[in-house]
Amino acid sequence: MNPTVLEPAERDPKAIRRTVIVLFLLMLVGGAVIWWKYTQQQAKDKQEEIAGRSPRISRLTKNFAGVCQDGEFRGLDDLEGKVWVVAPIVPNHPEENKIQLQKMQDLAEHYKERDDFHLVCISVANPHEHGYEELAKIADEVGADMSQWWFMAAEEKSVIGFLKDHLKMAHIKERKGADAEKFGVHDIPAQLRIVDQSRRVRGEFEQFDFDFALARQNEVRERLKTQPTLLDDKQSREGQLLNLYHDMEEIWTKRMYKVIDYTFTETETDQDPNYGSAIVVALTILAFIIIMGIRLRKHRNATTGG
Repeated sequence: MNPTVLEPAERDPKAIRRTVIVLFLLMLVGGAVIWWKYTQQQAKDKQEEIAGRSPRISRLTKNFAGVCQDGEFRGLDDLEGKVWVVAPIVPNHPEENKIQLQKMQDLAEHYKERDDFHLVCISVANPHEHGYEELAKIADEVGADMSQWWFMAAEEKSVIGFLKDHLKMAHIKERKGADAEKFGVHDIPAQLRIVDQSRRVRGEFEQFDFDFALARQNEVRERLKTQPTLLDDKQSREGQLLNLYHDMEEIWTKRMYKVIDYTFTETETDQDPNYGSAIVVALTILAFIIIMGIRLRKHRNATTGG
């Protein structure tokens, strides 16, 4: 056996050093490109958010259907291509509906000239006890135009499932005992959800719950009666929250209209994150490693005579 075959291949320190330097530079440049693209996207998202673009909470992939106030059966799939706002109501406990119905009336008036805008109120009640006839009375009381505003009744279980799982109104709670008798079995939020033309639910999870907004607002204003200087501190976290809560109903109302207005003009659909730059950089580095590996192998073979 030729002993030279077993000898380790002669290493070229210059080639190894050159490889390491080039690899390091590739990673540095690649990282810089990815970071630049990321900061650009962040700046763009921030500008769009200021303009009214709102995050996507979920996408409605399942149709929800029910009987509307005119006795006709309809599904929310029919609203695709429109911007619509949806809110839960309890037909047999009208005091539970005051806030969201007022907001919906304001929206109906504000966007009455738009054919691509719609409102939906979904009944959270047993439809066999409180059916579309009761919804027709409520619709008449608020002056709802059937072409713009639906009141829908469906099986109670499917309604609650739709509100929780698809519209992400997770804080619907069940009352018991005297509270259930007085206020109804289901404690629903006076929360409005905005759904865009592609059936994407837009906003933040906690946003546009006007029960919450008014409760916090009243709480802060009550505190201010004895501590009027609380709003002066705008630097601390508590001070910022107090300033937010002080006008929360108005702030959320303005934000809601801004999101709706932006959604009407939005032409760019939600896309998965752009991984193109990262993939190109990763493939470039991988290709370089493979090429250098092949070159080193050839160099070793030439050195050993293999």
